[in-house]
Amino acid sequence: MVPLTRKEKTGRIVAIALMVISITILHYRSDHFNISSHVLFRELYFLPIILAGFWFGVSGGVGASLAITLLYLPYVLALPEGISSYKFGNLIQIIIFNIFGLLFGLLFGRHKRQQQKLLEAESLAAMGRAVSCIAHDMKTPLMAIGGFVQQVQRKVADDKLNKKLDFAVDQVRRLEALVGDMLAFAKPLNLQCQQGAVNDLIDEVVLISGEKAARHAVTITTELQEDMPAVAYDAQRLQQALLNLVNNALEASPQGGEVILRSQTDGAGIAIEIIDQGNGIPKEQRNDIFTPFVTTKKEGTGLGLPIVKKVIEAHAGSIKVSENSEKGVTFRITIPLTSHQPD
Repeated sequence: MVPLTRKEKTGRIVAIALMVISITILHYRSDHFNISSHVLFRELYFLPIILAGFWFGVSGGVGASLAITLLYLPYVLALPEGISSYKFGNLIQIIIFNIFGLLFGLLFGRHKRQQQKLLEAESLAAMGRAVSCIAHDMKTPLMAIGGFVQQVQRKVADDKLNKKLDFAVDQVRRLEALVGDMLAFAKPLNLQCQQGAVNDLIDEVVLISGEKAARHAVTITTELQEDMPAVAYDAQRLQQALLNLVNNALEASPQGGEVILRSQTDGAGIAIEIIDQGNGIPKEQRNDIFTPFVTTKKEGTGLGLPIVKKVIEAHAGSIKVSENSEKGVTFRITIPLTSHQPD
């Protein structure tokens, strides 16, 4: 769904405003006792409310109904006493306008969000199929190229040429990693869940990441809640997701910095936070970091975070990113206690 431009938004707001003002003018310019005309004009107010809810969701529906209330209420209050029953009916109708604006906006906003999710799911499914085909086609030639280059390297004594061949091998490995990410992204997830303590998994992730942390001169600190409830999760998949986030945090943090892994209960589930001290994520890119092939890294594939999101959502969980008060970002994973039954 393409976002509206400022010009389009302004045009729609002006159209709604003109409708409301025109209907209100009809009320004020017509004879008070011409009740049938006023009833017709009153019902016409539903049109701008529906349009506002259709175009702008709950804020539009409520905004239009409140504007109508402000313009129409003085007219209703000024009606002569001789038509008090009609006056009371108008007051009730004003209340109905506001209830209708709220409900229509909420329902249509929810409908648009569901449509958007459906479109995204269809788009990702199509992208996954295309990516899978490309990755499978690339896999065999890359393995052959890498093998041939290494064979040549073993027979070459020239140091300068060997350095160039080393570079070629590194690039082949990078492409192989990209193909691996593409296949992981495209492949449907079949989780093998077992009940377990996430703190044990976090300790394993810290142990595995220790060497990289030392190379980057970054400290990994854990803040683990002791009485964490057991949760059903696929240890291999969730570990890979956490490793991806921790690796990103280590690469983003400066030398002498700190990466914090925190666990805590979160309502009817558990939460895991990965906190870094990097430069953060540019505001214009924050909404796209989980979109496939979008990356802030010079040599990134743009598939790491989408794969993480896919793993977390397969556990019926969610992942969100937020800016820290001082510097860096926090990735927060939540997983419900009842997401899966253990196999």
